[in-house]
Amino acid sequence: MSGRFAFIGLDGSGKSTLADLVEGCSSDHKHREDCYYRPHTLEIPGHYVENHWMHNVILMLLHNQACAFVLLLDGTTRLSYYSSGFAKATRKPSLAVVTKCDVLDEAQREEARMLLADTGCHELLFLSTRTGEGICEFKQWVIQQKQTACLPMGQSKNEGRQPCTI
Repeated sequence: MSGRFAFIGLDGSGKSTLADLVEGCSSDHKHREDCYYRPHTLEIPGHYVENHWMHNVILMLLHNQACAFVLLLDGTTRLSYYSSGFAKATRKPSLAVVTKCDVLDEAQREEARMLLADTGCHELLFLSTRTGEGICEFKQWVIQQKQTACLPMGQSKNEGRQPCTI
């Protein structure tokens, strides 16, 4: 299992921006048609989300390549292709994030909340890099996942345990 955080969302939803926060540095990569691996993050392209037949690929990537994942919903469009219960298809910790939330009124926030609640994510967060809303909470979630769920690459869960002798 990898210690990477996977970011899933449509093009322009903020995957790279949030991955940059986790990585601690900016990436200048252009739009990609394939997954983008970095030391601590994995960005899954938007067209994987748009095509329901690719959802099995996403689940496989989450199972094999991620310790936790973030489902993104662009606040400006509120367009969602996530299946009902999508996040429950894996036991990985999940966070649903509505990006660009500074442009939303309360009714639009509620609409976004309902769309993402249906995915079955463990937690929901509204985030805006323009105003800073949710940034600290997002970073705290990442730290919490690193401490509880994610293991450094190459380390197994059994490492440090004493062998049983009879």
